Amino acid sequence: MQYKKINEVINQINNIKGNPEEKVIKKLLKFAEKLKPYQEEYGNKLQELRLDNAATDKDGVLILNKDGDYKFTKEGIKKLTEQVKELNERTFEFKPIEVLNPKGLENFTFLEDWTTGITFVKEEEEEL
Repeated sequence: MQYKKINEVINQINNIKGNPEEKVIKKLLKFAEKLKPYQEEYGNKLQELRLDNAATDKDGVLILNKDGDYKFTKEGIKKLTEQVKELNERTFEFKPIEVLNPKGLENFTFLEDWTTGITFVKEEEEEL
């Protein structure tokens, strides 16, 4: 699975509107919790890249802006941007999560690559 896909599926789950007490919403939130370690791993790798490309003074001390964020040189930003693209394309080992009670999840086709046990209902596109 590619790292960029972890953020896509988390964003799709987070954008679903509904009552948090609704069973299907609870299932989606539980699913997102199971993806959290992978998202944190991605975040850690991203933070390392930011640190590696941040501007430093002549003694190697990080230069921070007034908000405490890293400052970057033009070259540092270019390099960071390229490395983030590479990170997003990188793959990680992921075993699809087995869903024992798929009721209500059939229409959430964005879960297809992430799960087993769900028979997804795919809408057919109408020709105009």
